[in-house]
Amino acid sequence: MKIELSAEDRTALVGAASGARQVRQWRRYQAILLLADGQTPQAVAQALGASRAGVYNWAAQWLQAALSRLVEGPHVGLARRFDAAGERWLDTTLASDSQTHGYQTPGWTVPLLRRAAMQVGHVVSSATLRRTIRRLGCARSAPRTSWAAPTQTTPKKRRADRADTGDPRPGR
Repeated sequence: MKIELSAEDRTALVGAASGARQVRQWRRYQAILLLADGQTPQAVAQALGASRAGVYNWAAQWLQAALSRLVEGPHVGLARRFDAAGERWLDTTLASDSQTHGYQTPGWTVPLLRRAAMQVGHVVSSATLRRTIRRLGCARSAPRTSWAAPTQTTPKKRRADRADTGDPRPGR
């Protein structure tokens, strides 16, 4: 497959490749430049770590509409499952105590929040709740467990079967 590039097209491609912030975008531009230099689609695919079919698709897109077809569209992802009303509910719920909502624990945990959210009609996963809590800037109320370094007076634990014989292999 041979692609002919004018000086303007080559300049535009080199500029776009140097300004590309994502590797997959840079690969598309580079593939067209390498094909224009006379390399085979197989060699281009190998050099860029792409599939040969991908190189053929990029070349076809270039031949259809030049640079405008190689530009990748936005990746928007899924819509938020916990909308603004859900975030308001979570914010007010976190400001209150879980015992006022009928739970025995003094603080909120993610499973409790998830159960309370389902009761009012917000079906969300634990991961979504954690992400939203972080985004709202709420801090953990419970301190994290800290592990102290062992002291000189703390004896090391030994397995009973190794303590008597001194042999490191169990049962000897």
